[in-house]
Amino acid sequence: MAQASSLLPPPGQPVVRLVKVHHCFGSGDTRTPVLVDIDLEVMPGEIVILSGPSGCGKTTLLTLLGGLRALQEGEIEVWDGHKSAYRSLRGLGEAELVEVRKSIGFIFQRHNLLDSLTATQNVRMARNLREESPDSEADIRDILTFLGLEEKLDLKPAGLSGGQRQRVAVARALINRPRLVLADEPTAALDEVSGESVVSLLQHLARDRDDVPERFDAVKRAHLAKLTGATPKGCTSVIVTHDRRIMNEADRIVEMGQGRIRSNVVVAERLFIYEGLRRCPAFAALLPETLYDLADKVSIKLHPSISLGPERLKQTTKVESFAPGTIILRQGEPVDVKSRFYLIREGQVEIRQDRGEGEKTLGMLGPRDCFGDRALVKREPRNATVVAAGRVVAYAFSFGELWESLEKSLADVGNFIHRFEAVYGMPARQA
Repeated sequence: MAQASSLLPPPGQPVVRLVKVHHCFGSGDTRTPVLVDIDLEVMPGEIVILSGPSGCGKTTLLTLLGGLRALQEGEIEVWDGHKSAYRSLRGLGEAELVEVRKSIGFIFQRHNLLDSLTATQNVRMARNLREESPDSEADIRDILTFLGLEEKLDLKPAGLSGGQRQRVAVARALINRPRLVLADEPTAALDEVSGESVVSLLQHLARDRDDVPERFDAVKRAHLAKLTGATPKGCTSVIVTHDRRIMNEADRIVEMGQGRIRSNVVVAERLFIYEGLRRCPAFAALLPETLYDLADKVSIKLHPSISLGPERLKQTTKVESFAPGTIILRQGEPVDVKSRFYLIREGQVEIRQDRGEGEKTLGMLGPRDCFGDRALVKREPRNATVVAAGRVVAYAFSFGELWESLEKSLADVGNFIHRFEAVYGMPARQA
């Protein structure tokens, strides 16, 4: 089995970091910005989708990440596990860029296979970039077989269909189990079964998973286990695609437009916050769109399973950290426009209340639970004291964000009622 091409960065740190990346085509009067102020961090094991209209800079960004194009402005850092440090792509010579590329798996929109080589030889050429091992040939056969090419091993590209060539290109990119995969429309030429195989392989290289597609028979499941079972996880994929099969499995979706990042959504974090807000009585009746908007406002673009260290906490005001025993909210405290309510990301809090007979513990709250919202909605003093039971990290929502969301939801409901009455010619309450 081929070994992982590099080690992972420290917990909570990205495998790729882009800071203020700016790129132009042309010169002089024809100089045209293609990428503008791109800031992005990609975490180990993420499947990241770059989406957006044609010409918005997705492929240019991909080529910069892979060292296929010289960086003009800004900074791109890629984790180098062999040196346990980040390697900047800025100012690297061609020889150094070649070394960077060796640790990356590329899947091009045009497969770029060598016409004079068979499917097996095309994959072997990539495998030879790594140290030879006794099971190299078996490894090549396994990955091509998993991708449905067991009867095409000795055929050259001219004897393969477009989809088969693309699958050879996928095998070539993944044969060395790279820590980073850059793919431009990798499944565009593939049928449903082949596309599912590619997505499943990327997912199982990213992290340990128990789920496999139902259509996989015992032989295919065995091949998948052999290809990924002993491989260190953490493979990160950055994919340009419009294929819903991949987008539905994404961990992070980055939408681009006119060379800028329009949105950067970590799917699990968005759902984590959304589900927490839905459990809160103050938000239970709000429209899903409103809750997603509110979730995006406090998102820190990190999976909720990632514990936030001191450096991360310094970089954002959207979450707050509390040491064990800290009184976060105090009973009787008045609220104003600067007051906040919280949704717990890490840890637990104890709820205490004094009803005239001394303070008593009412219960505990943990991840996805909200507290402090009642006082803001009713605009009355805090009705309980909240104490950190251990280290607590919580998303912090302001009074203004709360009321902006409530007003937006009410406006949306009002617009719906207005449209209903206009269409049916009768008051909605009589329908």
